[in-house]
Amino acid sequence: MATGAKRYRTNLKLVVPIDVMSMMIESRAIVMTRPTELEGMDEPDASQADMDASFKFIRRVNRLAGGFWAFKRAIRVALQARGHGTEPLEILDVGTGCADLPIAIVAWALRHDIPIRVTAIDPHAGSIAAAQECLSEFGPNANFIQLEQCGLDDVAQKWRKRKWDVVHAAMMLHHFPDDMVPAALASMARASCGLVVWNDLWRTPMSAAIVHALTLFSSEFVRHDARLSVAKGFSKREILRHVSRAGLRTNTLSMNPFTARFLLLATPVD
Repeated sequence: MATGAKRYRTNLKLVVPIDVMSMMIESRAIVMTRPTELEGMDEPDASQADMDASFKFIRRVNRLAGGFWAFKRAIRVALQARGHGTEPLEILDVGTGCADLPIAIVAWALRHDIPIRVTAIDPHAGSIAAAQECLSEFGPNANFIQLEQCGLDDVAQKWRKRKWDVVHAAMMLHHFPDDMVPAALASMARASCGLVVWNDLWRTPMSAAIVHALTLFSSEFVRHDARLSVAKGFSKREILRHVSRAGLRTNTLSMNPFTARFLLLATPVD
C-alpha cells in the first residue's frame, strides 16, 4: 500500500438546492440551527432492541437514499487514483453501526474482482453487537471485514503509523456537536493516505418533510431518532466551513435534495 498521499483532481461540484415549500411548520426552525440533544441510540442505556430497530431503519434508508451508491463512487475514485493492482484497497469505515455499508461494498468489490479489505470501527457495544449479527450472515466474505469496538480518537493509538486508502464516515458526524466536527474530520485525514469521504444528512425543509413521512408508522424510538438526525444534519455552508477548518481540500461535493444526503470527497491540504 502506498505511504504517500495521492493526488486527486479537484472537481468541486455543488448541486444547487431546489426551492420547495416546507411541508412541516417546524422545518423552518430545523434549517436555522443544529440541536445539541442526544439521539436515543447515543444514550448509554439504549436497549439492544431499540438499537436493532434503528439499524433496520438505517439499512432501509441507505438502500433507498443511495448510501451504498455514495460509498461505491468513492471507491471508484480511489481506484482511479491508485490504479488497479494486486494489493487490497484498504478502507477504514468510521462509525460503522451495523456494518451494512462495509458488507455491501465488499460484496460489490468481490463481484468485480477488486481486492479490498475493510476495517470497520464503532465505539458503541450495541452497534458492535448488531454488526456481528449482520456479519454472521455474510458467510466467508466476512473475513474481508475487520470489526473493532473503537472510537475515532483511538485509531492513532490502536494502529500506530497505519494509514488507509479511504477513510469513510456515513451518517456518523451528525451525532457530533459543531465544535467537534472539524477535529473529527482532521482525525480522519490523519488516518488516510488518500481520500476522506463524508456521507451524511443535508438539513433542509424537504429533508424534514421526507423523514416525517418515512417514520409515520415507526416505533417512538426510531421516529424520535430519525427526525432528530435530520435536524442535526448540515447545511452547505456548515459542510464547507467544517472541511476548511479541518485542513481538508474539497474535491467533490454532491448534494441531493430528494434523498436529503450529501457526499463529500476531500484530501488534506498540502
